[in-house]
Amino acid sequence: MSVIPVANGWKHILAEVVEEASKLPAEWCFEISMAERVDGALKLSATYVSGDVPLDDHLPPERKLPHPWRSLQRIRETAREKSLATCECCGRPGKLVDAGEHARVRCVRHEYVVDAVEWSRDPVGFMFESAEEAMAHFLADYGDGIDMMKELQETQASANEDVDDADETRH
Repeated sequence: MSVIPVANGWKHILAEVVEEASKLPAEWCFEISMAERVDGALKLSATYVSGDVPLDDHLPPERKLPHPWRSLQRIRETAREKSLATCECCGRPGKLVDAGEHARVRCVRHEYVVDAVEWSRDPVGFMFESAEEAMAHFLADYGDGIDMMKELQETQASANEDVDDADETRH
């Protein structure tokens, strides 16, 4: 499969789509070929071989043969629905912002981001791969200061207790 660029927040949606596509019959040669943002939602394109399987939309659902085009439509619509509720930047729950070609799905934190794919290449505030790595870096820089603040807080609390005890004995 070729590399399909999507913003960080929609990568899990694309991964689910690729997983679902891999379960389709091998003879269809079904492959997701492109992903783009259209009207704020994720739109997928795929290549497939339908052979001589007719598209039998005139038949009732129970008599229809499996067809790659219908599978594409189902997969595409599922991805579209998920993308309309997922921030393109981070994957948190989001909502549609703006309209037309400027429409995009963003959470409150990323409403200002216009091009999520470009932003994902160098996200502001994302220096670390995980929250644990970020916390370790923070503690390495500021850990001693945090310990000192805790000690000061404990000293202040015990001083306040001593003052309260002294006030009680005077009465």
